[in-house]
Amino acid sequence: MSFLGPIGLGLWTWVALGAAALAVSAYIIKMRRRRFEVPFAQLWKRVLEQKDANTLWKQLKRLMSLLLILGILGVLLFAALDPTLGAVDREARSVVVLIDSSASMKAMDGDEAGKQSRMDVAKTRAKGLVDSMGGGDLAMIMKVDGQATPMSRFSNDGPMLDKLIDDKINASDTPADLPRALGAAADALRDRKNPLIVIISDGAFPEAQLGQVKWGGPQLPGVKPDAAKNLAQVDLSNIDVRYIPVGRRSDNVGIIAFNVRRYIANKAAYEVFIEIQNFGQEPAHRQLTLYNGQTPVDTRRLDLAPGQHVRQIYPKIPGGEDNQLRATLRPVDGPGGTDSFALDDTAYALLPARKKQKVLMVTSDNLFLEGALLVYDNIDPMKVSPAEYAAKPAIADDMDVVIFDDYTPDALPQPPTSLLFFHPTGEHSPFAIKGMAQNPHITEVDEGHPVMRWVTMSDVYMDRSEVFAPDSKKGEGTVAFSVTDPIVVAKRDGRRKVLAFGFSLPANGRDSATDLPMRVAFPMLLVNTLDWFAGDQADLLTTYATGHRERVPLDGVVGATEADVQGPDGTITHTPVLDGLATFYGQKVGYYDLTAKSGGKAIASINLAANLASASESDIAPSTSLTLGGKKLEAPEAFAITHSQKLWIYLLLFATGLIVMEWVTYHRRITV
Repeated sequence: MSFLGPIGLGLWTWVALGAAALAVSAYIIKMRRRRFEVPFAQLWKRVLEQKDANTLWKQLKRLMSLLLILGILGVLLFAALDPTLGAVDREARSVVVLIDSSASMKAMDGDEAGKQSRMDVAKTRAKGLVDSMGGGDLAMIMKVDGQATPMSRFSNDGPMLDKLIDDKINASDTPADLPRALGAAADALRDRKNPLIVIISDGAFPEAQLGQVKWGGPQLPGVKPDAAKNLAQVDLSNIDVRYIPVGRRSDNVGIIAFNVRRYIANKAAYEVFIEIQNFGQEPAHRQLTLYNGQTPVDTRRLDLAPGQHVRQIYPKIPGGEDNQLRATLRPVDGPGGTDSFALDDTAYALLPARKKQKVLMVTSDNLFLEGALLVYDNIDPMKVSPAEYAAKPAIADDMDVVIFDDYTPDALPQPPTSLLFFHPTGEHSPFAIKGMAQNPHITEVDEGHPVMRWVTMSDVYMDRSEVFAPDSKKGEGTVAFSVTDPIVVAKRDGRRKVLAFGFSLPANGRDSATDLPMRVAFPMLLVNTLDWFAGDQADLLTTYATGHRERVPLDGVVGATEADVQGPDGTITHTPVLDGLATFYGQKVGYYDLTAKSGGKAIASINLAANLASASESDIAPSTSLTLGGKKLEAPEAFAITHSQKLWIYLLLFATGLIVMEWVTYHRRITV
């Protein structure tokens, strides 16, 4: 006899003890006697005479009632363990059915007419496998896509497993992680007799995954045992693995790469790169269309030879109001225009929303600063003197960026206006100042900070510089050090960003100087700073591949502990944020909204896009045979006839009989 119930023995024991304790407690409570009015006292004399004689019998009757109710509880709890006779039959098998639910299983070539997908056929064959099992065989259903998800416990309830396959197994938009699934199946089968893994798939797995399996056996000569260990390999020793293929066709043309970048000098234009491959054995013809939002930007015809892949580059595409980009492949009429796999015919990308920045310079005629900003086409500059700003601070209210050149106002502009300081001083400095450094040199920079992208400052001369005391608890960080002295610092202050240089730029009437404005790095430094303020870094990645767990940087976000991710279908998932990085896992192709939160309150959000972007998954050619770790897998053999007998129905009938007996004896006043 074996027990297949969903309740573990530990939990079952606690439930049984609790039920028994409640039943016994109910019988310990003193029975309340009924009140009767009698006409005269002579009747009480007879009752008192019989009391002593009936006491023992009444106690026995109550004890019989207690034993009866405990028996009912025991039968019900025993039935909950799902006791089964015959499940330990020597020929009975424990089976893990791995159903490939990766993107390639969406290919519409399950039947000759092309009306069924590979997933539909795989589900039919999985149900046929379950229905062919013997009475003592047990099966677990596992979904295999980017993750390995067990969908059931081990069971021989065929109708339940069939319904689960129909309702819960669907093809996803991610590649399959076969080693992860095999490892999970091997763990589930550990210590079980006659273990069997059945893979139902089109066999479109990368060769690297197929090689991450070892079957055990004798040690290879000349190889030390420690050297032979590979933690990435899945040990399938003593486990029988079989394969059921699905799929018929291999013709497919897909987008395997879609990247977009803005030009550094002209932020109003961008460049698009698209890579397309014909995975079929026949020539293919497609129409490629690039969209900005819903507006077509370009349409062209592609003629692809078998196996050919082409790269399309769209230079100097003007930006539009919408930051969503989309590339589509459409079949054309005639031979070579059919495609059974539609998922990789559309790809998505995003551009950060871009507009001209209004930049206010508060300076006393600094030609170096004004000239450097002239190389940047994406700003609308304005200049005022410190005296003019002090007289009318509201002039900065509608500005995107304010640059304070050797001037620190008493009142700073309100967010979301970003601020750039050269040599801030006094108590109104945006960063605390702890001293002055003479003749400092840049010895270390934060190369990961967007402001320092493609900038070298190690040989920049400065006669002196303020030394800051950044507070990490406020999100303040050092961008550049002079030995251990922070002289360039930055922070995100709520909805805006602030950057400060401790030194002054050269100008008339100043007794301090630096040669930074005479270097190529200076205009690039200003461009990087303005891009960082706008959240528009050229190397910011917003397009990811589905089925891969990525760490997404949240630019300047301080204090976020979690994030909500809303997918293309509106589904919202929660993800942790650690050290300014949010974990992102794209399950479907399309656009995502990621919102960082602190204490349940949204503090920042970014848009992301996810594509299949997998050449191995777009190569949908089915494999009639599968070689795993050098071993060719065969089709599963017919299950042996095994027997098992479920006892729970009989136990429930027995418990029902006991309940009827309790009801009769109670109302007949036999046990009370």
